[in-house]
Amino acid sequence: MQKISSKTVVSIVCFLVILQFTQCKQSSVTDTGKLVEIDISQKYPVKEIFLQDIAKVEYIPLETNRSTLIKPNIMRIYVSDDYIITTNPSAGDIFVFDGKGKSKFSFNHKGQGPTEYNNLFGGIVFDEKAKEIFIFNRFSSSRKIIVYAEDGEFKRTLANTPDIQDIDLYNFDDETLLVYDISGVYDQYISDQIILSNKPYMLMSKKDGSIVDTININLSLRISDAVLWQEGEYTYSVSVPINNNRSFGKDYLIADWSSDTIYRLTSQRKLQPMFVRKPPVLETEPKILISNFLITEKFILFGVYVMDYNILRKGGNINSKQLMYDFNTGEINEYRFKNKDITTSTDTRIWEAVTPENTGVCMYNADLLFSLDDKGELKGDLKELLKSIDEEDNPILMKIKF
Repeated sequence: MQKISSKTVVSIVCFLVILQFTQCKQSSVTDTGKLVEIDISQKYPVKEIFLQDIAKVEYIPLETNRSTLIKPNIMRIYVSDDYIITTNPSAGDIFVFDGKGKSKFSFNHKGQGPTEYNNLFGGIVFDEKAKEIFIFNRFSSSRKIIVYAEDGEFKRTLANTPDIQDIDLYNFDDETLLVYDISGVYDQYISDQIILSNKPYMLMSKKDGSIVDTININLSLRISDAVLWQEGEYTYSVSVPINNNRSFGKDYLIADWSSDTIYRLTSQRKLQPMFVRKPPVLETEPKILISNFLITEKFILFGVYVMDYNILRKGGNINSKQLMYDFNTGEINEYRFKNKDITTSTDTRIWEAVTPENTGVCMYNADLLFSLDDKGELKGDLKELLKSIDEEDNPILMKIKF
C-alpha cells in the first residue's frame, strides 16, 4: 500500500469501465404516463451482440510523429466529424487531430505558472464552435479554469467561486459550461465536518466564470465512486472512476449516483425526468450505483456497480454488470459487445467520450493489434489496417455509428 501526504490524495484505480452515450429520441414514459422503472437488482439474460450487426464501424489511426506520442489509458476524448482530441493526463499533453486522425496541434502547459495547469485529471472541455479548450486545474491550490485556443495559445482564466473547490466541467451551450460540484464528496469519508452541496448542478459563464443559473436537482445524500481513509499521518484512496453526466446531442443526461431518477437537461434548461431506478439507492447496502450511459434512438446502455467499499480497501474488484434497455420492446438484457474483426471472445468496451448523437468510440493500442494478429486473431478491416501502421504507433480509434 502506497503512503502519501495527507495534503495530497492519490486515487488508485482498481476498475475501469468507460461507456459513452448519445441522443435518445424515444419516449421513456409509458402509455399511462408513468416513468419507466428499471429494476437493477434483477438478474437478466446475457446477450452477445456483434457491433457490425447494429452499427457502422470505422477505424481511424491517429497520426504518429514526434509531438504526438499517446500513452495507454487515455482519459476524456472528444470526437466529432472534424475533430478528435485526447490527452496524456499525468504528463500534461493535449493532442488535437482532425476527424480523419491527422495531427493538427499538440501542446503541453504543465507547470505552476499563472497560465499553466499541474495535470489534466480534471479533464478538458472543447468548445468546437469557439475553438477553445477549458481545463480545470484539479489538485491545485488555485483550482482555476484556464482557457486556451485549440493550438494551445493562452486566452483567459475564469475566476472560480471560492466555496466550489472541486468540479467536473461539460460544454453546455455557446455561453455556458455545465458545472457539477463534487467539493467534499470524497473527503466526507475521513471527516464528518464536511459541508456538501445539495444542489450541485450549475451553469457557469464561459466569459468570466460567474454562476448564471442553478439546476433544480436537490440531493439529500452525496455518494462517491471512491473511499478515503486515514492511517496515522497518511491518507489513502481507492476509486472506481465511473461518470454520471453525459451529453447527448445538445442535451445532457443527469444520472447522479445519489438520485433514483435519471433526468434529461435540455438545451433550453428544462429538466425532464426520464427513468426511475429501483430499488432506491438509499435502500441498498452496499450502495448500488448506475452510471456510464450510452443512448441511441433504439436503446440505452448503462453500468450497475455494487460499491462495496470494504472490498475496494482490500484491493479487490467490485461486482458490476452492463445492461441494455430496448425502447421499442421494453426488454432488458445484460449485454456483451463483440467485434467481428477480432476472432477471440474478448468484449469490446465503449470508452468515455464526447461524441455526436448515436455514436460511441473505443481505442485499440497498436501493439495489442499486432499481438493479436501474430496469434491469427485479426481479420477484415482491422487486419488490413496493420499494413499501414507500425507496432509503436499511436492507438487506433474505432468510431461506432449506431
